[in-house]
Amino acid sequence: MNKGKRKIRQRINEKRAIYSKKRRVNYLKIKASGVSITAEQKHAELLVKHSIHKKLPTTFSLRENIDETIEFINDLKLLYGTNERIYLNLKNVVKITNGTIALLLSVVNDFTANGQRIIGSRPKNKEARKILELSGFFKFMQGELEYESEISSNTIIEQGNKSIEPQVTAKIVRSAMKTVTGVEQRNKKLQGLFIELMANSINHGFPNEERKKWIVSTSHYQNTNCVSFSFIDNGVGILETLKQKIGRKIETIFKGKNDLLLSAYQGDIGSRTGLKFRGKGLPYIQDKINKNYISNLFILTNNVILDFKNQKYYEIKTAYSGTFYYFELNKNNDI
Repeated sequence: MNKGKRKIRQRINEKRAIYSKKRRVNYLKIKASGVSITAEQKHAELLVKHSIHKKLPTTFSLRENIDETIEFINDLKLLYGTNERIYLNLKNVVKITNGTIALLLSVVNDFTANGQRIIGSRPKNKEARKILELSGFFKFMQGELEYESEISSNTIIEQGNKSIEPQVTAKIVRSAMKTVTGVEQRNKKLQGLFIELMANSINHGFPNEERKKWIVSTSHYQNTNCVSFSFIDNGVGILETLKQKIGRKIETIFKGKNDLLLSAYQGDIGSRTGLKFRGKGLPYIQDKINKNYISNLFILTNNVILDFKNQKYYEIKTAYSGTFYYFELNKNNDI
């Protein structure tokens, strides 16, 4: 067993000891009150007791608490392949966004595909609980839950492992257009964007064929005629892919990783490096924001954020292995 695995095992045992003590105290309180415990409650308690506990940050948001949120995701990923049941403790979450729910789900999918069971709790905060339940998040988790969850058409989560799924993109686009315009119709510009995102994700983001997967979260806001989209893959990330294509030494030509990534989206890596670089996918994505086909494009990959709404392009201290896109469609876009 290597040093990293030993540390994880030590942390698991320590947390289990603390949890067992807390459960014992709670059991004695219930026993003293005279309230009986049902067989289902005992079974649920045993499941929780014999799971690895992962407590989500109070604010689980890439916009408002990015480092702690990514640290949680990275820490969770370390448990992949341990064959342990995982308990996601969301009880103290007071703020959670649909995009971050999709990000969490992308990791949960890796675990469940590997045969690891995931169980969890709902937030005590009413607003956070409502967002989580209406997202339909729990229906994608395997294993037993403390609570049942509602499923609403307001937030739709789609997932796939093929480079292009026209039926999925058509359904997403037509539904979005109905919210924005009042009429269910096609939007070739938006559908083309989704196809490009899917193709980039599967063709370039995953060196391991078995774990290829993308996830789309779509949230509809009827009052403002707006739809927000989050697209996630847990591949190696765009920067790592670029380094493999153009070489790590070329990185020194740019002012930083944020400059390198922005250059890739602007399509001028070839002119700046003198190399033959034909990457057309990323410029195609930025072209959609330049032509006002979408709004508020936000990209996180590795340790760089490109925030096109606020024109801020910067590095962060905690790296994320994968790529996260957020953008919106509203009645002010050229649709």
